[in-house]
Amino acid sequence: MAQTITTCPRCHQQMTANIQQVFDLNQDPQDKERLLSGQVNMAVCQACGYQSAIGIPLVYHDPEKELLLTYFPSEMGVSINEQEKIIGPLINQVVGRLPMEMRKGYLFTPQSMLTYDTLIEKILEADGITKEMLQDQENKLSLLKRLLTAADDSIPEIVEQEAALIDQSFFALFSNVQASAMQSGDEGAKARIKAIQDVLLEKTAYGQELKKRAVSTQKALQDLQSLGEKLNRDSLLELVLQAPDDAYLQTLTGIARNGMDYEFFTALTARIEAADEADKAKYASIRENLLAMIQQIDSAVQEQHQLRKQVFDEIMKDDNLEQGIAKYARAIDESFLQIANQELSEARKQGDFARSGKIQNLLDTIEKMSKVPAEVEFLETLLEKADGAEISAALEENKDKVTDEFKKLLDSLVDQLGNAPNQQPELVEKLKLVQKIVKL
Repeated sequence: MAQTITTCPRCHQQMTANIQQVFDLNQDPQDKERLLSGQVNMAVCQACGYQSAIGIPLVYHDPEKELLLTYFPSEMGVSINEQEKIIGPLINQVVGRLPMEMRKGYLFTPQSMLTYDTLIEKILEADGITKEMLQDQENKLSLLKRLLTAADDSIPEIVEQEAALIDQSFFALFSNVQASAMQSGDEGAKARIKAIQDVLLEKTAYGQELKKRAVSTQKALQDLQSLGEKLNRDSLLELVLQAPDDAYLQTLTGIARNGMDYEFFTALTARIEAADEADKAKYASIRENLLAMIQQIDSAVQEQHQLRKQVFDEIMKDDNLEQGIAKYARAIDESFLQIANQELSEARKQGDFARSGKIQNLLDTIEKMSKVPAEVEFLETLLEKADGAEISAALEENKDKVTDEFKKLLDSLVDQLGNAPNQQPELVEKLKLVQKIVKL
């Protein structure tokens, strides 16, 4: 990644920034996320902390959506001819990295975006996100801020006035704020969020539906748990046939999908055929809903499997496995490991020792990178101790584990968590106690 030097407008000191001009999803699918996050091409002054966006020419390429976009900052005051001389090599860089079979007509007619905002809007529009949707999201964010700062007694009135904005997407935003409050350990923030949540669940149509679904989901979980060892196809079938609503049925399907096989549906069909007219229609409707839910679950599983296979193939192309694993870390889960092991088995059957060796190396590298460092593991055991006496005893018994690396980790955690706002006070105090005993 290239660097540029600019002058801080606040303190007039020089500041250095990493810059990226080509965002090519063919090379790195994460480029879109980086660009949309607004955190790229930012200069930070080390002297005064001032942050400033760096206006530079950009090229954005998404081969899947056949998008090739360019942006040239108007404030640079460069003529059209000069712009083309600067943008041209960046476009050639994108095209040159594509295999011949992927070089399509859109590459020869790149779309020029007049402003940075229109560049972002074009990218989002290709994902089905319109200006109206963005404005709606902005309105919901504004409403959420109002609720978070309003007096408790005014919350119901605000909710009633803005009921049209309070839908599934609003609750998704609210859930993010709720999760942050829970992690912060700030009791005041938690109480505030709880007060808003109670009003939303009571005063809005979507909130009431959400509350109803939560009750049905909890009931389904309790009914499954109460069966214990008696859970089988027959008992599961009885729960399905008595399902009060779709939320209850969806919960059963999500948890007991493996039990809903051919034999299960054979028994369900037999019950439909033997039922009277009233129950026959009801049971048939349940069967249709159940089949649709199963298809949805299976499609989601298949889609995830395909995505993980794509990630596996991309990592296998990389000569540096650790670099590839780090790049796609969020996609490495049980599904990914299952695919890797299947590919390893197939490679061994075919006698492809080069491929099987690389896959085994991949699995070993993932295991190595995923392993909890010994210092972290030891610190976790200390934090589980009840008091200073137990911590001292554990440290005495494991003197060999109190290494320089362990001390650096402990000091770093105390410094980071101790200076951060709204962190877990009990954890910080426990860490400080361990630090104090270590230094004795």
